Amino acid sequence: MGEEIQKFTKLTLLIHLIIGCIMTLLFFIPEITFGLLSIAYNGTVGAIAMALASAMLGLTISSLCGLMAKEWMKIKIVVINELVWLLGLLITTIINLATFGAIGIVMIVVNIILLLLFLLSFLQQEDKMKELLK
Repeated sequence: MGEEIQKFTKLTLLIHLIIGCIMTLLFFIPEITFGLLSIAYNGTVGAIAMALASAMLGLTISSLCGLMAKEWMKIKIVVINELVWLLGLLITTIINLATFGAIGIVMIVVNIILLLLFLLSFLQQEDKMKELLK
């Protein structure tokens, strides 16, 4: 049997699952969500938001699958994918911060927290933490 998934990694996946469900739902109903955030809504913005929601849904489901897995090797690619996704989203949000307004700050904070959780999970699972702490 392969290496067991650590509790911290499972907790990270659970946190991502919860945040992912909330964000996916909000982006799937942009005409309501954007109105609450005082972001101008039109059909183009709505289509882009729903495409983003679809990507978030896929990543959220991958965290659910990771929670059900028993071995690290079965979810390692999920964690690496999350790291790449969150880094790209963080860069994109920072570049477009003026467009996002106040919600952009919240997105950056949530992104950084999730990015750090997934990075720590990866390093811990790969037994790289000891090398970093030397």
